[in-house]
Amino acid sequence: MHLPRRLTAVGALAAAVLIVRCAGGAAPETGHVDSPPPSPYPSRSPSPDHSGFVAAVDALVADALRRGPIAGLSVAVFERGEAVLAKGYGSADLEAGVPATPDTSYPIASVTKHFTAGAVLRLADQGRLSLDDPLSRFFPAARPRIGALTVRHLLDHTSGLTRGGPAPRAAALSVIRRGGTARPQGEDWDYSNYNFSLLGLVIERASGREYAQYVHDDLAFPLGLAGTGYCEDGSAVPGRGRDYQSGVKTVSPTAYWTEPRFFAAGGLCSTVLDLVRWEKALEDGRVVSPAMLQAMRTPARLPGGLEVGYGYGTRLGVTGRHRKLGHTGAGQSSKAVLARYPDDDVTVALLLNTERTNAPVTATDLEERIERLFFGLPESSAPSASAPKPELHRYAGQYRDGSRLVRVATQDGMLTVRPGLGRRADSRLVPGGGDLFLDAGEPSIDLRFQIRDDQAQAYGRYHNGWFVGLGVRSGTPPHRP
Repeated sequence: MHLPRRLTAVGALAAAVLIVRCAGGAAPETGHVDSPPPSPYPSRSPSPDHSGFVAAVDALVADALRRGPIAGLSVAVFERGEAVLAKGYGSADLEAGVPATPDTSYPIASVTKHFTAGAVLRLADQGRLSLDDPLSRFFPAARPRIGALTVRHLLDHTSGLTRGGPAPRAAALSVIRRGGTARPQGEDWDYSNYNFSLLGLVIERASGREYAQYVHDDLAFPLGLAGTGYCEDGSAVPGRGRDYQSGVKTVSPTAYWTEPRFFAAGGLCSTVLDLVRWEKALEDGRVVSPAMLQAMRTPARLPGGLEVGYGYGTRLGVTGRHRKLGHTGAGQSSKAVLARYPDDDVTVALLLNTERTNAPVTATDLEERIERLFFGLPESSAPSASAPKPELHRYAGQYRDGSRLVRVATQDGMLTVRPGLGRRADSRLVPGGGDLFLDAGEPSIDLRFQIRDDQAQAYGRYHNGWFVGLGVRSGTPPHRP
């Protein structure tokens, strides 16, 4: 298999990092910090030498800005309370000549859900709502099917709401009056922005304040998140840059993130340093109780014991063998990611101001590569090993993956998936060890099967290490000789 040129280039950067890490005598430094905001973590010393890693990220990002093209982005990497790297690249505002910095505020898209979940759990800690409250407690006139939905099922996307796309506040109110669900709550997992727009309305009813005001008063202001606030309506947020749409070679300003689209599911702006501070505040107990934080980070479970790689407003995943949690965000393409590696005491935040459909550079792709550089891991690639032929039959079958019916079959000693993962008609899967299979054509995508009674009952679908979908078995295993 021939890897894309960008993979081999980053592989060379990883090698450079390893060489620098093994070399002695370099002067310690903690990476670039282009401005001196208060540290998200208490400072500790002495700091290890990360100069090789910072240089490798600089080269990786320079290539990403060119290939995007991307006007600007910001990155923060913290380890054990130390800023390994906190830096802006490119421009926050091309027309005004303003450079991107760690304090540049960007729309964070669905990373907003992480804040919304924190707000809901905070209100639950305060006794102002219960996770088992139905929507009818807050909206007595809601249609019965909608009124029966609980806060808990909205938080982990098991409500039965399947509508995709934007979910502005007005549309969420319309769902309460006239909406319905495609499936019974608690029985399946479907990612829908409406779950969190409805939670935004719950926050307003439980707190007596508008969602934007609650976020400012109870979260952003007391936690010192100066660059964080509701911005979807065009409200000013300190450090707010411009947003761009990219073409093949140029970028142009866009109003995409100043129009009502996502409300409490995706309407906040923040900075990479504020995102690190937010995650630290969660762990320090300054937002929710330890019990609520644990619930926030616990995978949802469906009937039959099927596990979902999503907690309460928290996406779960893994880079190599390093567990991660947080959230990702996208509009026209992936533009925001907050990743906490709890076992390694590492936090990464990355925000872009430029996006486009089928973008060649995305936030989750960059985050995954940056962390592979940091942990000294090789680039994602499809392994060449093959599983014993008889073992493959337990994975074959028909699965419901969101609104799609997906067929996994055996063919020529391999597993095939139709319709394919990514944007292809078919995908061929190669074993990655255990019940993990990688897309041979795009190894950033993988399926992790869940086995019971020696047969796969479901799979988790992952992209750049993040859980993005669940396929549940629904038919008899097909076989093609």
